[in-house]
Amino acid sequence: MALFKKSDEPAPMPEPTHQPGAKKAAPTPTRREAEAARRQRLNPQLSPKEAKARARQAQYAARDRQLAEQEATPARTLMRKHVDARFNPAEFAMPVLLAIMAATLIPAMLPHIQWLLYVSWAYIALMIVDLILMWRSYKRILGERYPGTPLRGLLMYGFNRQMTFRRWRRPAPLVKRGDAY
Repeated sequence: MALFKKSDEPAPMPEPTHQPGAKKAAPTPTRREAEAARRQRLNPQLSPKEAKARARQAQYAARDRQLAEQEATPARTLMRKHVDARFNPAEFAMPVLLAIMAATLIPAMLPHIQWLLYVSWAYIALMIVDLILMWRSYKRILGERYPGTPLRGLLMYGFNRQMTFRRWRRPAPLVKRGDAY
């Protein structure tokens, strides 16, 4: 096969897309129509409902990316592991306090309501003491592993993680209770 020589075989003719003499299916679009169709393909005009749905999806994706960035910091990762490795009385606060409140609504318990209120206050005090102990040990560990890391927001992050039932925590716990991390 020579590159610049004429070939002995004639080039194949392209097959016609329509029969000669037959009418076209549609008239050729004008330049304005062709450009409008091209613009619509590149930047589609959406109905208000579709635009809201796309904006909502973009907002969810941006929020997920931002949350993943925040959760990836070493201080937060350490806080999650620190909270997940401990037994936290605050995890059971909601059911315990609801049970105490429900018990106060029982008419036969009227003489004992005062004691139930003391029990609820004692449970809240237990949660606060546990939070203080958790925070002190966390600050010590964070200072050893990542010195100079700012503590801003980590106390409330840890408390919120403690208050959440273990199976509902997001990101999911990576450390079992009692394990070293």
